[in-house]
Amino acid sequence: MTKMFSPLVSIVIPVYNGANYMCEAIDSALAQTYKNIEIIVVNDGSCDDGKTDAIASKYGDRVRYFSKENGGCASALNVGIENMRGEYFSWLSHDDVYLPEKIEHQINVLSSLENKHTIIYSGYEVIDEQSKPLYFVRPDSVLPIEKRNISLLPLLRGLIHGCSLLIPRKYFSEVGVFDESLPSTQDYALWFEFFRTAPLHFDSKILIQSRVHPEQGTHKIEKHVEECDVLWSSFLRRLSEDEMSLMEGSPYRFLTNTAGFLSSTPYRGAQQLASSMAENWLMATKISVVIPFYNRTGWAIDAIRSVQAQTHQQFEIVLVDDGSTDDLGALLDVVRLDGRIKYVKQDNAGPAAARNNGVRHATGSYIAFLDSDDVFYPNKLEIQLKYMESNGLKLSHTSYHRIDLEGNVIGCVSSGALSGVVFPGIMASCPIAMPTVMGSIEIFRNNVFPENLEIGEDVCLWISLTSKYELGAVNVPLSKVRVGPSTAALNSRKQAIGLINIASYIIHDPYLSQYERQIKSLLHDTLSLFSDVNGPPSGTIPAVIPSSGHSMFFKIVRSLRYEGLRATWNRGRRKMGW
Repeated sequence: MTKMFSPLVSIVIPVYNGANYMCEAIDSALAQTYKNIEIIVVNDGSCDDGKTDAIASKYGDRVRYFSKENGGCASALNVGIENMRGEYFSWLSHDDVYLPEKIEHQINVLSSLENKHTIIYSGYEVIDEQSKPLYFVRPDSVLPIEKRNISLLPLLRGLIHGCSLLIPRKYFSEVGVFDESLPSTQDYALWFEFFRTAPLHFDSKILIQSRVHPEQGTHKIEKHVEECDVLWSSFLRRLSEDEMSLMEGSPYRFLTNTAGFLSSTPYRGAQQLASSMAENWLMATKISVVIPFYNRTGWAIDAIRSVQAQTHQQFEIVLVDDGSTDDLGALLDVVRLDGRIKYVKQDNAGPAAARNNGVRHATGSYIAFLDSDDVFYPNKLEIQLKYMESNGLKLSHTSYHRIDLEGNVIGCVSSGALSGVVFPGIMASCPIAMPTVMGSIEIFRNNVFPENLEIGEDVCLWISLTSKYELGAVNVPLSKVRVGPSTAALNSRKQAIGLINIASYIIHDPYLSQYERQIKSLLHDTLSLFSDVNGPPSGTIPAVIPSSGHSMFFKIVRSLRYEGLRATWNRGRRKMGW
């Protein structure tokens, strides 16, 4: 038979001039349905003509009573900890109240957890001087379920009430006790130390009533706000990047959210520190801009200059030479003058291989792509980085301007209107342009451009990535994309090649190939482009490709799957009847 989990719990009640409320607190401790408890009352040198002593004495041996010179709440709690016999510590302020099942419920929660060294916390109800209920504080209304047990986050969002906790005694001996030099922040100072070490578990049941009244220490302690401001500032300075990332996804997101939280408090110094740290962190975030090029050195230099002119200056340029045959003297002079440029030489293998090679050489937290004939606007990296960090995104794109071969703006493409969960619809029509894309380095390390394709290879990757990640979007043109008769944007033949390449990529992917409706739409566009390239077809292109087993759709799919891209393309060029 398994032994029931019923450890001894020590309820410690520090008291200072608490005759008005301490009976209610002690009675609530004695009324606990869980009976394996001890109640320790510590009189912190009350100056109330012996009223506190008299009240405590009437409880006899039902409580363990200690009296000491006044030293503050921290010192009284430490006396209780020093004298406690229990395996678990539960604090009860002399002006607060436990509900009868407080200890029993928390022990039951703890018994269901594998790690019995977990700290349990919950929300609480706020009451006034006459015990009238005022409102509830519920951490689960503030934090999503996946964040409630990230140990430091509830504390740093002001959601921890010390009397709601059930704490294993081991942390007092291993980590420390309350700092007696802190008159009003001794609790949060210690919880910060504990929560960096201990696992935390949230329970939604409200088990305590916390009283607000004019005689509370926080209202009477001199320089309470200054002490809190200093404490919060120390938290911010001591947190590691890993701790901040665990709480909110990135240090920037944590710091900006913390600044927002602190704006509702009087702790102005800490708020300003959080905002300053957030901006400094953002400015220090390195972005790797990957620029593949093949000849066209004049345009490549323009592309490099547009990166060098960025308002966000923490970048590196990974310049990948895809086997150029032109004189590179002027370009290499630019490279030599800027230590942020990495020049990578490879045999000619196409743009996909060059971009993948660039990613392998990148060291930034984010990757941005720029083709050698395109350019960035000066605030491109700054705006997109801040947007992604603020929203916790792994992948984003923006709108862009089209320019002609001389660099004149000829139109705006508002592709940045496409955002959110865009898969699988993006398979049929993808408006994302290469120099508008930015993503975290890990997604491009784990997902690469298909190197067997030279047209449409970018769209293939965008489709694959959006099947895994939400797509962020800035609907502002932040890049200029050069178009001309030889570019896919204006060349029907290249568009047709791109579409057939994308269709082949999708059909050969075990996951993507199940989206039949999107593939049909894509192939219908391909047939239309074949018509543009080769003249009128022998038959009319149907508005919707039929879905029967002998339909054109299945013929194209079968040809791509079993005969390959080249044979399918050649057949499409010869005739439209398949």
